[in-house]
Amino acid sequence: MPRIIHPLAGLVALLTIATFWVSTVLSELFGSEATVTAVKTTIPWGFLLLVPALAATGGSGLFLSKGQRTGLVGAKLRRMPIIALNGLLVLIPAALFLASKARAGAFDASFYTAQGVELIAGAVNLTLLGLGMRDGLALSRWRRGSFLRPAATHATRLAAREELADGTMVIRLDKPEGFRFQPGQAVYLSVPDPLEKPDGRGKVRVFSIASAPRDPMLEIVTRQTGSSFKRTLAAAEIGAPLRIEGPYGDLALRGDTERPAVFLAGGIGITPFLSMLRDAARQGLSRRMVLFYGNRTPESAAFLPELRALERRDPRFTLITTFTEGVADPRAGATEQGRISAAMLSKYLDDPATAVFQIVPHLVV
Repeated sequence: MPRIIHPLAGLVALLTIATFWVSTVLSELFGSEATVTAVKTTIPWGFLLLVPALAATGGSGLFLSKGQRTGLVGAKLRRMPIIALNGLLVLIPAALFLASKARAGAFDASFYTAQGVELIAGAVNLTLLGLGMRDGLALSRWRRGSFLRPAATHATRLAAREELADGTMVIRLDKPEGFRFQPGQAVYLSVPDPLEKPDGRGKVRVFSIASAPRDPMLEIVTRQTGSSFKRTLAAAEIGAPLRIEGPYGDLALRGDTERPAVFLAGGIGITPFLSMLRDAARQGLSRRMVLFYGNRTPESAAFLPELRALERRDPRFTLITTFTEGVADPRAGATEQGRISAAMLSKYLDDPATAVFQIVPHLVV
């Protein structure tokens, strides 16, 4: 319900303030004093709609943030106090003052001074609400899905945990009954009972799904960063209850299947591409796929043996591994040395312009 209330209440608040602002400007520019009086005395009644809408927007936004204070969510939360204070300290007093002056027919200097202040404050709130809606749409497009069709929340359990590479751990979860996703999508994972107070990012993280849709379990990968969330996840007992929300995201194999699919991945940015590659191998897809996989060292490269095995089995798949530290050693699985570059792409792709590129850099969540 909060996921529906938040965007709807924000839209109501935005449209209400916009109506106040536009009607004020139009009445002043083109209307008579009677029209101005009608507008100014009507606006205070609109606060019966605006104030609850702003309260619902702020309250539902705080609930949906789940303690997160960074990124787009943090930016939206930081704007809300400014919007509220601007409304309480400027817009409401100015509107009440202007209504009383208009009712008395006193269109003097103090009226127009207050009018100017009200228009500026209204423009500020319109801008801040518009930015909040923009950020909300950005979150919805990649991470949250449509608020009219919210993704489901599922109970799951920790099924297994395994260290794959230096500082990298694979987490396997029981797949909830009826849970379906497309290769490349992600889920939000939340820990119901963290061991310690959550940090500024809250008790939820987003993880790309590394497993294929037909796998019996869900597989995600994480770097051990030392955050309270990661420490809780690393210490959780097998069978511990967790919750996932999703799936989210629109990263998928795209374009003409005759065009090569080229994946550029760094670190655990490999996970959505691994899901695609696993699924393509099981379905026997005929599309050519090339993965450029960059890491610091072979020891820090997750899933390298599996990717090498997949390359040996499937002639349509090419793996280019590159490491930024040490000396490239083919015996350690190195193909190239250094960061992925245009020159490196041209070396292995016959015609890069015909390929469909997808990029996921090194992610730490």
